[in-house]
Amino acid sequence: MTEKSDKKRLVAFLGCRLISGCISFLGTVVLAFTLVCAATTVRAQLTLITFDDLPDTTSAAIPNGYNGLNWVSFHTLDPVLTYGSHPNGYQAGLVSPDNVAYDSGGSSASIISTLPFNFISAYLTAAWNDNLQVEVMGYVGTTLTYDNTYLLSATAPTLINFNYLGVDEVYFNPFGGTPHPGYNGTGEQFVMDNLTMSVPEPSSEAMIMLGATLLLSWCARRQNAG
Repeated sequence: MTEKSDKKRLVAFLGCRLISGCISFLGTVVLAFTLVCAATTVRAQLTLITFDDLPDTTSAAIPNGYNGLNWVSFHTLDPVLTYGSHPNGYQAGLVSPDNVAYDSGGSSASIISTLPFNFISAYLTAAWNDNLQVEVMGYVGTTLTYDNTYLLSATAPTLINFNYLGVDEVYFNPFGGTPHPGYNGTGEQFVMDNLTMSVPEPSSEAMIMLGATLLLSWCARRQNAG
């Protein structure tokens, strides 16, 4: 009886140690994952999109995949090449030469990504109309997460700090305004330049942190087993 009881106690003890070790290891994995996620968020790299690395042109669609994004109804042009000395909001909205982006035909336009991204800021200018308004909506899947309307100038770019975080689509809907005196055109086009965004990515430090945490956990379990 004593020998059988000792075996049962030994089996129970080993079972408890195994369960305890598994729980400890899973806890360490959860902690490491949390640390990696935190490091990933902090280490998100800002990307400045100037459109100046696209070919100088009088009008061309921004190709899907440019800077890892899909561009719906967005075109780019070189204001000087396109309009010469004729003043307009395309020239006024040029922050860095040579190119700007704009909504083709004054229609709504979108920036879409298969992965979540942070839409931080951009310079917006009305191409033809004073007091043009642009509603800018940020979506996470089908959920509308951000929705703000901005009033634009036709004579100077406005830096707008959106800070739309973790979205996968930014939808622009321009409307209203009146033709700016002296501009030889009218319409609801808006100009965009020097867009800043970020896509969170695991940093090398985060991956090292994960590996080190799991290694320490393994060493600790080996020491306890010994």
